[in-house]
Amino acid sequence: MESNLKRAQKGAYLSLITYIILSIAKFTAGVQFNSAALRADAFNNMTDILVSIAVLVGLKISLKPADKNHPYGHMKSENISTLLVSFIIMFVGLQVIMDNFPKLTEGDYTTPNPLTLWISFISGFIMLMVYFYNNSLAKKTKSSSLKSAAVDNLSDGLVSFGTGFGLIFTQIGFPIADPILAVILGLLIVYTGFKICREAIFTLSDGFHEKDLEFYVNDVMRVDGVKGVSSVKGRYHGDSVFLDVTIFVDKTITLDEAHDICDQVEKSLSEEGVYSSYVHPEPYEED
Repeated sequence: MESNLKRAQKGAYLSLITYIILSIAKFTAGVQFNSAALRADAFNNMTDILVSIAVLVGLKISLKPADKNHPYGHMKSENISTLLVSFIIMFVGLQVIMDNFPKLTEGDYTTPNPLTLWISFISGFIMLMVYFYNNSLAKKTKSSSLKSAAVDNLSDGLVSFGTGFGLIFTQIGFPIADPILAVILGLLIVYTGFKICREAIFTLSDGFHEKDLEFYVNDVMRVDGVKGVSSVKGRYHGDSVFLDVTIFVDKTITLDEAHDICDQVEKSLSEEGVYSSYVHPEPYEED
């Protein structure tokens, strides 16, 4: 588990460094070449810097062992830091909208330099490369945070390509496309922050996705000796999953045999990435 967390950190660091470089390049070019859309895309990457830092901080704290005050470990610190970051992201998105929406009604827009197109397309290509790397690493480490970061990498790459294609219209006589793109990106930033906030609150309130419960129930039922599953309760702690499982076993078997079945269930769940599971057997009744 610890080695996977450390490997996942490499992907988070890669995202962080890439976002820092691209946001600086885009913002500088957006100011120099007078493109509101490119500046908005830079702010979009800046919010991703905050998310990457939150992931890194969460992964770092998650490595701390459990103690008297945190018997389940420190994994939820990642969710807390992500929740705080989500508010900042939504604020940045609203600021981008407020800065650019008045330009649409006032007619305050100009044609950006054609170089802004190339910067957007190159940025999109770089983010796609980062996505492929992080997505592959997330599968190997079974890191949900890194998987989310990879999806974010992909969306940011597509946003950059979309910005580039949109800026083409500014070069063929439609300079209003620049502030329109900026407002759309501002809305996208707000929506991204909202999604992150919603998921963080869901996790911190001990919510658990029904599809995940169904997956673990099916996994438990594949273990020899399990006659049925009475209940499964789960909690997310950062990347980690904690499960409480009650299974039905043949009432005629010995206590040792029931214990062995519970061990097999725990082993199977562990192979599926469950950090900790508690399995309790109940006698199976035919009726």
